[in-house]
Amino acid sequence: MSTASAYGRKHAAALPALRRFVAFIVFWAGAIGLSAPSAFAHATLEQASPAQDAKLASAPEAVELLFNERLDGTGYSLRVLDDASKSVTDAEPERFEQGKGLRLSLPKLEEGHYTVSYSVISADGHPVSGAYVFTVGNPPAATTSDRLDPHAQVGHDGHGEHMLGDRAFVLYATRIAYYAGLLLTAGLALWSLSRGASPVVRERREAALGFMGKFALCATLAYAVLHVSELAQGEPMSEWGRILIQTTIGRLYLAELLLAVAATLLRSLGAYARLFWAAAALFAEAWSGHAAAFSPIGYSVGLDFVHLLGAALWGGGLALLILVWSKERTEAGRFALLFSRWALLSFVALWITGTLSVLKYLPSLSYLLYTSWGKWLIAKTALSALVVIAAFLIRLRLRKGNLPGGGLLKLDIGLFGAIVLCVGILTYQNPLPSNAPLHYHEMGEEMHLTLRIAPNAPGENAFTLKIWLPEELGLPKQALLRLMPEGRDDVGAIDVPLEAYEDEELDDFAGYEKATYRAQGSYLPFAGKWKAQVRVTDSESNELVRETEFRIY
Repeated sequence: MSTASAYGRKHAAALPALRRFVAFIVFWAGAIGLSAPSAFAHATLEQASPAQDAKLASAPEAVELLFNERLDGTGYSLRVLDDASKSVTDAEPERFEQGKGLRLSLPKLEEGHYTVSYSVISADGHPVSGAYVFTVGNPPAATTSDRLDPHAQVGHDGHGEHMLGDRAFVLYATRIAYYAGLLLTAGLALWSLSRGASPVVRERREAALGFMGKFALCATLAYAVLHVSELAQGEPMSEWGRILIQTTIGRLYLAELLLAVAATLLRSLGAYARLFWAAAALFAEAWSGHAAAFSPIGYSVGLDFVHLLGAALWGGGLALLILVWSKERTEAGRFALLFSRWALLSFVALWITGTLSVLKYLPSLSYLLYTSWGKWLIAKTALSALVVIAAFLIRLRLRKGNLPGGGLLKLDIGLFGAIVLCVGILTYQNPLPSNAPLHYHEMGEEMHLTLRIAPNAPGENAFTLKIWLPEELGLPKQALLRLMPEGRDDVGAIDVPLEAYEDEELDDFAGYEKATYRAQGSYLPFAGKWKAQVRVTDSESNELVRETEFRIY
C-alpha cells in the first residue's frame, strides 16, 4: 500500500467528524442567537416617565427611563434641564429594574418646559443618547423681544430698531430729558435727608429742587405725550384713552405725569414726604421699563429700582456739589467729603444691580453684541469706569486736604450727562434680538426640501416639512426631523414626531412627487444656536441627510 493512498483514506475518514463538529458549532451559535437576540442589539428606550410631550398638572417626583436591555454599569447619564437650559438638580441617577432603568429624583419643579437628556451604553458597548421635552403646568411664553416691546403690549406692531430720523431724534431727546429730570429731582429730594447741612448747601439744594421740579414736569409731559402718540400710531383720541386707562404702560405714564406735577411742590414738603415722592417716582419708572417683562417680577423690578436709586443719589449729589462749589469753595470741600462716601456706595449698588439685571435679561453676555441695546450698555459701562477714575482722583485730592478741582468736577458732571444720554437711548432699545420664523429651502437633483418653524422662539412652535423626490422613487419610506443644540454635548438630539398631512399649497415641481409633514410642540425648549437635521429614506432605502443651523433668542 502506498503512503499516498493511506494518507487519503485517513483524511477521508476524518471528514464526517469535521462536518459534525462544524454543524455542532453552527447549531449552538444559532441557538444562542435565538435565545438571546438582544444581547448583541443596541439598547432602545422602551418607556419614559414623564413621557415625551407629556403635559403635567403637577411636577413629577422623578424621571424614569426603562430600556430593553441591561445597561453598562458606567458611562451613563441622565439630566433634566429647565427652559434656561440649566440642570434642575445635581443628583446622580440610580439604576433599577436589574440595571435596565435609570431614575433621577427631582426637586419641586415650577411651571415650565423641561428637557430630559440621556446618554447610556448598551451591552454591546454602543453609545445611545437622546432627549425629549415634557411640560409642567401652563407656563407663560418665554420672554422674547416681543414681550419687551411697548407696541406689542398695547396690541400694535413693534417698533424694532429705529433709525435716527427726525421723529426718532425727538423721541430720544425727550427720553434723555425725562431721565435727567427724574434722576436729578429724585436725587436732590434724597439729599434733603442729610442732617446738619450748612446754610449754603440748603440754599443751593432748595433752589435746584425748585428748578428741577418744573423741568421734570415739562420733560415728563413731553415724554408721555410723544410716546403715547407713537403707541397710538395715528389712531383717534379714543385710542389714546384706551392706552392710558386700559393698558399697564398707559397707567404708568399717567402715574408718572401725576408724580411730575407733584414734583413742582417738593420745596413745600418735608424731608420724609420728599423721600416718599422719590421712591414712588423711581418705582414707577422701574415698573414701566424692561424689568417688568421678566419673572420673578419682584426681583427684576427690585433690581431696577435700586439701580435707579443709586443713580439718583449720585447724580443729585454731584449736581449739588457743583452748585455749592460755584458758590463757596470751602463749603464745597466739606460737602465733597460726605458726597464721596455716598457716591462710592451708589456706584457699588449700580455695578451690582446692573450686572445682575443684565444676567437676568440675557441668556449670555454674548447677547450684548447682537443688539443696539447691548452696544449702548457697553458704552455706558465704559463711561461708568471713567466716573470711577474721576471719583478716585477727587477722593485723592480730598485726602490731601485740597479742594476738588473744577476740571475734575466738570468732567464728572459731563460723564453723568453722557451716561444719562446712553440710558435715554438704550431704554428705548430691545435687550433681546428679534426672532423670525425659519424658512429653509434647498433644491437638488436627489431631493427638494422645505422646512418651516414658526414663530421660531423658545417654547411652543409649529413645524412644517415638505419633501420632493423624483417621481420614479415615489414617496419617501421615512422622514425624520432632529433638533440638536449646538455647542451642548451634554444635551441629546430631540426628535420631532412628524405626522403626514394633505397640503393645499401650489408648490409642485415637475418630475417630482411631494410628501408633507407637520408637528406642533415645545421641541425648541430653550434659547441658543440649533441645528435642524432632516433624514429622508427613499423607496430604494437610500438615506438623504440635509442640515441647517439657526439661532433663537
